[in-house]
Amino acid sequence: MDIMKKVIIIGAGAHAAEVEEYILENNAIKPEIEILGFLDDSLENYQKTQLLFPLLGGIFTYDVPSDVELILTVNSIKLRSKIIEHFISKNIKFTNFIHHTSRIFRTSKLGFGNILCPYTQVGPHVVIGNHNIFNNRASVGHNTIIGDNNIFNPNSGLSGHTKVGNANFFSLNVVTIPNVSIGDNNVIAPNMVLEKNIKSDSTFFHRFKEVVLVIPKE
Repeated sequence: MDIMKKVIIIGAGAHAAEVEEYILENNAIKPEIEILGFLDDSLENYQKTQLLFPLLGGIFTYDVPSDVELILTVNSIKLRSKIIEHFISKNIKFTNFIHHTSRIFRTSKLGFGNILCPYTQVGPHVVIGNHNIFNNRASVGHNTIIGDNNIFNPNSGLSGHTKVGNANFFSLNVVTIPNVSIGDNNVIAPNMVLEKNIKSDSTFFHRFKEVVLVIPKE
């Protein structure tokens, strides 16, 4: 009988609840991960989310056993960076979680600590670093290179030969055209089509000046 991987989920918010359910879905097909519980600094947050597994303690105060790996579900880029640095300094490992509906081409490479939610697709010859979140239906085109600690919200789409640095936040429905380069620490607003390179430390958005008319039926 295969030994299940022992995992603690960091964060007890909405995304943690999603990942908890995704793990249970995967385990129903092939048992691989044993959830020990959650780490979060807010008991109120944990109780509100109504998670199935226990709150073990605070993020920075709980002593994680050396044989346990972590899944990071916190959505704040800055807090994520602090958490990653804290646990790596203690030689605690982060594991990849890949939902069974995701598709990863055999020629692509993933680091560690990544989360691939349902129906994510990673195309051929893609290189992905560490600690990235790919939410539902995210798509990564061929020959794309992605760094560390990026968050891709649902329906994000990176076309072929896109380059993404570190610590970027891609909001809902953000897509790129091919051959776009994106630096570090950027926030991309929802529904954007990125047609040019973005350096670093920017918020990318545009204003809609058009008037929306609602015509009632007679």
